Amino acid sequence: MLIAEKSIHSVVKEIVDSTPITDVHTHLFAPHFNELMLAGIDELLTYHYLIAEVMRECDISYDYFWRLSKREQADLIWKTLFVKNTPYSEACRGVVTTLKKLGVDLKKKDLQRYREQLNISDSSGYVDFIFQKAGVESVVMTNDPFDSVERELWESYNQDSRFLRR
Repeated sequence: MLIAEKSIHSVVKEIVDSTPITDVHTHLFAPHFNELMLAGIDELLTYHYLIAEVMRECDISYDYFWRLSKREQADLIWKTLFVKNTPYSEACRGVVTTLKKLGVDLKKKDLQRYREQLNISDSSGYVDFIFQKAGVESVVMTNDPFDSVERELWESYNQDSRFLRR
């Protein structure tokens, strides 16, 4: 039996939504990784692709940018790429998609409000929340085997089977 043209969209959506996903290039770390586990909107906004974009848009030096606090960097990126300009790049659209999925009201364009809404106090609960929202079953972390701190944490890690080592 052929699927009616009107229902193809709903059938594909149902299949995609119910298919377990393994993210083979995640930036999500398990709580065990302590300060290496980055969470919150400031970390999302200071992703390296967005930093490159903001440097093309702003008349500031790299040295100046890297002297800013993480919060100030996020403020600059937010104002430049999301308030003054329409998010047009793939990296910006990724942020918009993520914020929508997390339930943020993007009509407000209020970064402080988003910080409060996405405040992470329970890192274990945060990881569970992200897995659930993304429909992800497991992840393969992006690791730096030459970073001694990270390597040591990995060598002692076996607490959450969702985080795969490959």
